[in-house]
Amino acid sequence: MGLVVAGVALAGCGGGDKGEPAAEGTVSMVQDPGDPFVFVLSTEPQNGLNNAIITVDARNIEGAEPSEIARGDKVKVWAEVCTQSIPAQCQATALEVLDR
Repeated sequence: MGLVVAGVALAGCGGGDKGEPAAEGTVSMVQDPGDPFVFVLSTEPQNGLNNAIITVDARNIEGAEPSEIARGDKVKVWAEVCTQSIPAQCQATALEVLDR
């Protein structure tokens, strides 16, 4: 069975405006602290990206270096494409670390 891909719609316009994040949550596990940075996102309240595996290039991370991000950090994630698999897998276009 093939992999189905769904787009996550993002609102926004204007220079530098990333629009609304696809999800906000907590890093529940760091799978790869390198570049690209890969982690599992836990959302509250739960939504379609709860327990999603998020991959993001280091240059698209704001607020911390990939090696500094740890379990428990609060983040916002922007993504254009996520799989509909369980768990979802997303290529993030931006990641902002809110609280460490």
